[in-house]
Amino acid sequence: DVSIDFRESEFVAELGPSGCGKTTLLNIVGGFDRYTTGDLIIDGVSTKDYKDADWDTYRNHSVGFVFQSYNLIPHLTVLGNVELALTLSGVSKAERRRRAAEALNKVGLHDQLGKLPNQMSGGQMQRVAIARALVNDPEIILADEPTGALDTETSLQVMELLKEVAKERLVIMVTHNPELADRYATRIVRLLDGVVVDDSSPYNIDEKEAVTAGGEAQTTQQLSPREQRIKEKYKNKASMSFLTAITLSLRNLFTKKTRTLLTSFAGSIGIIGIALILSMSSGFRAYIGNVEKETLSSYPLTIEAQSVSMQDMMEKMMGSGANKELTEYPDTDEVYTNAVMMSMIKSMASGIHYNDLKSFKAYIENNKQRVDAMVSAVQYSYTLNMNIYNADTDKSGNLVYNKINPLEMKDSIPEQYMAQLGSLQAMFAGMQVWQEMVDNRTLLESQYSLLEGKWPTQPNELVLVVDEYNRLNDFTLYSLGLRSVQEMTEIILAMLSDREIPDNTRTYSFDELIGKTYKLIPDSDFYQNENGKWVDKRSDSAFMTELANQAYELEIAGIIRIKEGVTSTPINGAVCYTSDLTKWVINHINESDIVKAQLADKTVDVFTGLPFDGNTLDSNLVKLGVNDLATPSAIYMYSLGFAEKQQLIDFIKEYNAAQTDEAQTIQYTDMVALMMSSINTIIDAISYVLIAFVAISLVVSSIMIGIITYISVLERTKEIGVLRSIGASKRDVSRVFNAETLIVGFTSGLIGILMTLVLNIPINAIIKALAGISGVAKLPALGAIILILISMGLTLISGLIPSRIAAKKDPVVALRSE
Repeated sequence: DVSIDFRESEFVAELGPSGCGKTTLLNIVGGFDRYTTGDLIIDGVSTKDYKDADWDTYRNHSVGFVFQSYNLIPHLTVLGNVELALTLSGVSKAERRRRAAEALNKVGLHDQLGKLPNQMSGGQMQRVAIARALVNDPEIILADEPTGALDTETSLQVMELLKEVAKERLVIMVTHNPELADRYATRIVRLLDGVVVDDSSPYNIDEKEAVTAGGEAQTTQQLSPREQRIKEKYKNKASMSFLTAITLSLRNLFTKKTRTLLTSFAGSIGIIGIALILSMSSGFRAYIGNVEKETLSSYPLTIEAQSVSMQDMMEKMMGSGANKELTEYPDTDEVYTNAVMMSMIKSMASGIHYNDLKSFKAYIENNKQRVDAMVSAVQYSYTLNMNIYNADTDKSGNLVYNKINPLEMKDSIPEQYMAQLGSLQAMFAGMQVWQEMVDNRTLLESQYSLLEGKWPTQPNELVLVVDEYNRLNDFTLYSLGLRSVQEMTEIILAMLSDREIPDNTRTYSFDELIGKTYKLIPDSDFYQNENGKWVDKRSDSAFMTELANQAYELEIAGIIRIKEGVTSTPINGAVCYTSDLTKWVINHINESDIVKAQLADKTVDVFTGLPFDGNTLDSNLVKLGVNDLATPSAIYMYSLGFAEKQQLIDFIKEYNAAQTDEAQTIQYTDMVALMMSSINTIIDAISYVLIAFVAISLVVSSIMIGIITYISVLERTKEIGVLRSIGASKRDVSRVFNAETLIVGFTSGLIGILMTLVLNIPINAIIKALAGISGVAKLPALGAIILILISMGLTLISGLIPSRIAAKKDPVVALRSE
């Protein structure tokens, strides 16, 4: 009993007492309420098969609502409120702004675009609501008591506006004021107890077969232009972009800045805890990584020409015993023999392995690019004496060999101390002053600072290494010719006699040390051919002086010092030279006359002029310092880290697997194996445990954010109704609140990261003061990004239930809420 048709353009007023069904009829026409029986046909389109998306599109494109209480969104400007319906229609920003401004101009508010609703009068707010209803050019304007909250003068202005609007479209107005209805409406429909009891201007549409929700005609009759336009409208489904949802939520949050910041800060506490743990663990891992690199630079993977597998030897020793099977803790009354010494000797003899370093060196050089990715340097060692002398002679006219030999001082040492000289000689022999440095300038510059001069660029250039206090020890000072033989003798004598060591300390300027020169004499140069025999002339001072005058001159080119914080380096000596000097010496020896003479006749001993008797060819070549650059005596491989060291071991295993004979395989010595490999595992385990504890606060804060979001849903219930009235879908409403939780999560994560970066400053200062380690607390950038994403993800999850509650709210009920 409510069947009624409406014209395309007319001003219809619904009158009747409260509860008679006026608003329900309006809501059914607007797509808010669903009819239980019958049908609603719009422009020949039946709505029986409408889905939620169809109703949303209908409200967005075909209907404009004007409410008694205006229902403007308080945190949006006047222009923003009017634009909102257009955003759901997918209109571009520029077009949106133009059309919204045009609609506001039509209602006389062209100068109020930037104001917020609470800055306007009731009449102005109702005009904004009318502009919002008109902006999408709908076919129908539904006005529910539009003048109910206005004074008489303002009510008349609004009615005039609606009357003007009704000239171009259908306006259906619910009112309790019959005077306004009689004055402005072109048609009055009266309802009583849910039934139409009077219609001042009834209208009956010619009967025509209905069209389904998709606009597909079920008759061959051609659609009118208007019907065709309506059909096209339904193809454009209303949908809110995520950017619009973020904008709505962001503006709402800005109206509650204090609460938003406090909520975000509370949510950031868990992030701060985890970020601090990550900072510490990653910082310590980085520190350990540096220590690993430095340790590995001091303890390289060593491959010697002759090696003994200590592991194999120990296994054989542990398995040694009598020739009969023994049991632990026997009950017999016999004692057995355990041949430890015999087993050890056998194990050592059987454990010796000869590495073919010539083939392996070639393999390394053939795979240089791959090896370079695993090592900081590869160093080749040769059995070579670096005979370095002072350029100046001592008082006796003899050249001073720059290596201490206490036995040479025996004439100045009392006889009761002679027995101790042998042990001193062994001690001094183990001290290293002159050393070849690794061939990796980048590694060295990362560990050492150049104090003066330059790094070596020529074979004859040296660098002097001082300690962190710019000091050189006595042994080095003697080797550099800065301490005389007499001074060293006095020091040794004081050591032996337990007397106070004489204080010969002094300082040296950089200028005194830079440019200091030395003489390098290869082993082959000490011999002179006399009557077909090569004679050692080291005891001939005149020969040695002449030899030194013609010898290869070395020069200190720079002074370097270990950098602060570096714990281990590949340099153990005090004076370093490059591998180019080693190559120069080898080539010089190999090209010397004595070596050529020995190699020309391998059956005759060049030192005796007779066929080999006691000596051998190989012993003579070793004595002369002959080396083949392709065949090192040892290879030292300095891996970049433990991971790279494992890759290096795999590289060696690949080489061994390719050998047909086990004797050709390579055995290596890993000096730093397992030294620090478990530390990272321990740090990771501790970090995971701490993160697990701190994660509890993340869960708590997420629940809290979910509660806050639910409160926001309750606060914005009317806004939900407004959004639904202009065509927003349930998913759009859910998206608005999901966007809000994402913003809160992002803010929480950002606050947590910023607070962590601030807290890392005093933490680093405390660790530096207590442990002397700099920059331990260091949050990795990737970790910071991941934590922000985790924060956003958790808050999004915590807001899913509240946002779902918001999406399911009945729009009619939502609009009535306060």
